[in-house]
Amino acid sequence: MASGNTEDLFDKALELIKGGKNREAFELLKKLVDNIPSSIFEIEARYLSYYGYLTGVVGHDYQRGIELCNEAIRKEFFHPDFYVNLGRLYLAINNKGMAVKVFYKGLRIDRTDQELLKEVKKLGIRKEPIFPFIKRGNPINKSLGRVRALLNKMRKGGENDRER
Repeated sequence: MASGNTEDLFDKALELIKGGKNREAFELLKKLVDNIPSSIFEIEARYLSYYGYLTGVVGHDYQRGIELCNEAIRKEFFHPDFYVNLGRLYLAINNKGMAVKVFYKGLRIDRTDQELLKEVKKLGIRKEPIFPFIKRGNPINKSLGRVRALLNKMRKGGENDRER
């Protein structure tokens, strides 16, 4: 398969994923990966990540999908979208704890990645309590948490004023 044709297939698959057409994207990526005449370890990491994601959510082979996504991250750990793919796979099998870990690992790579931030916000993940050695519901943690939130809100408001 020619390199240009491979890129075209991959780009088309990404468009389909963004459009919510995962089954069609899965078929394209399956064709792309199956036609690469090398071992799985020589396939580009981005192909592995998206193919792994779709192998889980469309093909329902979650274990294989997770393996492929992890292999992509081992090859190239610096792509935030690889963490999004893996985290969404964990969510698909109702493993919220692992999904949270993966999303935060991705945010350590890129704190501004919109997809990772969107996933974390969707999950409603809360910040650490001010004093982690005291229960979250303790009035001290609750009060100081509100103060922290208010200060963050004021700081963000001030940043917006400076941008104008």
